[in-house]
Amino acid sequence: GESGSGKTEATKLVLRYLAAIHHKSNPMQQILEAAPLLESFGNAKTVRNDNSSRFGKYIEVYLEDGVISGAITSQYLLEKSRIVFQAKDERNYHIFYEMLAGLPSQQKQVFYLQDAETYYYLNQGGDCLIRGKSDADDFRRLLSAMEILHFTPEDQSAIFRVLSSILHLGNVYFQRHE
Repeated sequence: GESGSGKTEATKLVLRYLAAIHHKSNPMQQILEAAPLLESFGNAKTVRNDNSSRFGKYIEVYLEDGVISGAITSQYLLEKSRIVFQAKDERNYHIFYEMLAGLPSQQKQVFYLQDAETYYYLNQGGDCLIRGKSDADDFRRLLSAMEILHFTPEDQSAIFRVLSSILHLGNVYFQRHE
């Protein structure tokens, strides 16, 4: 389907429906909680859609005696170039903006982080904000999802360290001296 046609949203509705009819299923809660994680790391604002999936994904849901027992999400074709370049009126992956808006100031200091506008990898498209989207609220949902999915505090810190490093590397400029 075309970008913005609703493939991701339709999938989330189907998964919510399955969760509703199998409400006692703990694996289903984990499947649903993977959505904020996938969206933060794989979605971005494009000129066509404020929350466009920039990767393909295939979800296999496993049933046991008619009850959901698990799922596997496979991803493919991640738009890697978006990390270093965004067109006018586009944004990088949501995770960068969410992390900068949602990390407590003490953690931001540990990672030497500043506002989104100061990072070349985040400011190329223009405005770093999306009207009607709270990056801080989405970051809190992401942290909740990480907790439900059993990411340890050490895992989370390592992820944020890598993301911070990417932002800092984007601000490194080399100048040739002759």
